[in-house]
Amino acid sequence: MKKTFKVYVVGEQKHYANFLFNFVLVDNIEDADIVIFTGGEDVDPALYGAECHQTTYYNRARDEYEISMFKKIRKDQFVIGICRGSQFLCVMNGGKLVQNISDHALYETHEIHNNKEMSYEITSTHHQMQYPFELNKKDYDILYYTHRSRIYSGDNIDKSLINCDVEIVIYHKDGLPKCLAIQGHPEYMRHDSPVVIMINDLVNNYVK
Repeated sequence: MKKTFKVYVVGEQKHYANFLFNFVLVDNIEDADIVIFTGGEDVDPALYGAECHQTTYYNRARDEYEISMFKKIRKDQFVIGICRGSQFLCVMNGGKLVQNISDHALYETHEIHNNKEMSYEITSTHHQMQYPFELNKKDYDILYYTHRSRIYSGDNIDKSLINCDVEIVIYHKDGLPKCLAIQGHPEYMRHDSPVVIMINDLVNNYVK
């Protein structure tokens, strides 16, 4: 029998937990097995040392609130970020963002891959992307990726380091909780979708 996870969603968009198979929402972050950061505005580029691109739209008050919540998370808790939430987790782990990419704001699905030649269809609605490529390689693993974008724009990035369009990353930096950063929107997909099943398997493997 699979464990029922206690889930705390940061903010009011509680439906972001809906892709999980077995969960109950809790009102206090301290009680959670899993903390979820949701989608929305871009992350302020100042938080990763970059100038704002013309396509970037951020809400600094939200950034500051979510940073305060992230600091409350214990190392034994697990963190999931969806869409903007995935980008926020990249930044919280010391990474940067590509502030504008092409061919991802589709409002439909596209294929993602891993290094074991597995592929899945997942939603794609974003114009920014995680940029973990300058982090210590022991601190993260790119689990799923794609190759779609023709444009990578934004300050303070090295385009020569970008070898894929990042889709799902696990961050495991010493001193921080493990963070699963999912660029797509599994909460909008059916529970029997192969990608939703795969993501639940990941969560079950990471959350002890």
